[in-house]
Amino acid sequence: MSLETIQRDTSRTLTVTPLLAILAMLVLFAAGCSDQQSSAPEQTQTTETPAVQVAEPEPEPMAPAEVPEPVAEVVEPVVTAAAGDGEPIYQKACKACHAAGVANAPKIDDKAAWAPRIAKGNDALFESVKNGFNAMPPMGGCMTCSDAELRSAIAYMTAQ
Repeated sequence: MSLETIQRDTSRTLTVTPLLAILAMLVLFAAGCSDQQSSAPEQTQTTETPAVQVAEPEPEPMAPAEVPEPVAEVVEPVVTAAAGDGEPIYQKACKACHAAGVANAPKIDDKAAWAPRIAKGNDALFESVKNGFNAMPPMGGCMTCSDAELRSAIAYMTAQ
């Protein structure tokens, strides 16, 4: 044999030998794992402990709950207006739109804009305010106002 042949054979042997060793370890490891898996259920069955039932303690009788004193509710004061005095309601709810003409609301002092509305009558104006009309919200935005207060605000605005 030549020196080249011996070196080639030795090189192959050194490359193949570690691969065979790794393959052998994998086979042994797999065999060992499969033995443990098959014996595991037997061990579990033989080492199980029966469940112990623990009695729950009786609940202690509860003392009657103390009821807190009712707290007075903070409510925004409602502006009340006499039948002929709608200015406070106007100032509170209507002025924001009707003073500047927001969203085509007729300005309070624009007689030409109010004339066709006044011609329809107070009941029609009240229905528009009560239910909302175009951009005006229901109740003219005054959800705490009574019908009498809304009518007095209408009377105030149409008188201007």
